[in-house]
Amino acid sequence: MDYPKSIPSAGLVNGKFVDEDLIAGKPGSLIPASWGNSVTQEILSAITEAGLKPDEEQTNQLAQAIRQLSKPDPMQSFPSQVYRKNVLINGGFDIWQRGPSNIAPNTGGYIADRFRCDWNGNAGVNITQQSFTLGQTEVPNEPRYFLRWQQVTAGSGATIHKVSQNIESVRTLAGKVATVTFWAKSDAARQLKVSILQYFGPAGSASVENMVSGFQLTTSWARYTATFQVPSLAGKMLGGVSNDCLRLAFDLPLNVVQTVDLAQIQLEEGAVSTPFEYLPISQQLINCQRYYEKSFGTGISIQANNGTNTCQATFSQVPVANSGQYGMNIPFLVQKRGQATVVMFSPGDNSNQVWNQAVGKACTGTILQGLTSRSMSFATVTAVGSVPGNTLQLEWTADAEL
Repeated sequence: MDYPKSIPSAGLVNGKFVDEDLIAGKPGSLIPASWGNSVTQEILSAITEAGLKPDEEQTNQLAQAIRQLSKPDPMQSFPSQVYRKNVLINGGFDIWQRGPSNIAPNTGGYIADRFRCDWNGNAGVNITQQSFTLGQTEVPNEPRYFLRWQQVTAGSGATIHKVSQNIESVRTLAGKVATVTFWAKSDAARQLKVSILQYFGPAGSASVENMVSGFQLTTSWARYTATFQVPSLAGKMLGGVSNDCLRLAFDLPLNVVQTVDLAQIQLEEGAVSTPFEYLPISQQLINCQRYYEKSFGTGISIQANNGTNTCQATFSQVPVANSGQYGMNIPFLVQKRGQATVVMFSPGDNSNQVWNQAVGKACTGTILQGLTSRSMSFATVTAVGSVPGNTLQLEWTADAEL
């Protein structure tokens, strides 16, 4: 829509209508029928698009139409995805940098990224990444994976069977209403308890733990949700180390053989449970790497002696044999939350030494020479029989979890 600039006889001045000026002897602009009809049709189109019936007697129908057309479609998820945020990372269990299962036997630890699993009482537990069948309709929106807690040995005297995530900063949701939502099922009817804990760090205020709710799981996938108040931080004190956090925890029954599946866990501000927030896998991985990063390629077990063909961390030998080589620097892909714990693995044998691929020997005296939140460097003593220009290799993990 525009002024009728293409019609010379309309008498526009600077592209706009003007009134007749009798004193100056200037005629007024004319409104061509085609233009008047097009303006009317433009307005009528907006009115009918909004589902209204044009009425000559009403002069506010365009305003009504604008209000109606600007309302979000109730089936459109875009507004909720803009205004909410899942404070959990990897709530859909898409990222498993440490591998798709725990290395038994152990008593827990981080398995799926950002989620810690803990148990005691001599229980035998397998934590595994499970895949949803393509096209299944029990859990909506085609999720890829879920976490399975399979307890094959009941154990006895246990005090903890827990799946949890420590959310960076105890300030998270403090003093606000929050809602937790998740999907779950079990091999039998079982009680699952959800709680939050505010941890203030070493030498900080005592932790504050609150029960959110208890949920009765069934043998079918179901969506569970609860709204609760997160305590205020008034009168509390942080410790001297920046590892304070808000922990969301799922407590499973103790001392029983059981299988419990969890999927699409979301914790968000507000009293309304909204649809699960999906992030691109690439972004989800970056979020996880703030807390844990590895040199090993996807699908490669985190262990020594994996072989040299898959090793991605390589250097060129500079000094002669049996000499110190320093400053082998590796930048992290993502800046770490804090001081990381670095573990080294030789790709060519079962040691934690730098490996000389050319001569098939391990170096000696390999150490972590320097470490910041952005990078690390290694030093080693070159292998006997090696020469400058040989390829040196090393695998590693860097853990900065809370």
